[in-house]
Amino acid sequence: MIKIKINFFNLIAAVCSLLLVVYAWTMFLPMFEGLTQYSEVRNIIIVLSLLLLAVSILQFYVAFRKEETKPKDQS
Repeated sequence: MIKIKINFFNLIAAVCSLLLVVYAWTMFLPMFEGLTQYSEVRNIIIVLSLLLLAVSILQFYVAFRKEETKPKDQS
């Protein structure tokens, strides 16, 4: 029988990483609109977004662990 164990710390960390990506695109980047640094900041946010998405995927993977339980008659 397969039992799923949830690590809430990693689950919350993954959600926070995704929220940081959303914040960067919706709140932080528009502050630089119209300035000469906009393209540089956008490129940095693209790189950081890709890294944070990779971290979120790994954290979701670690958060949900499958454990195979042994029947009670086996030792």
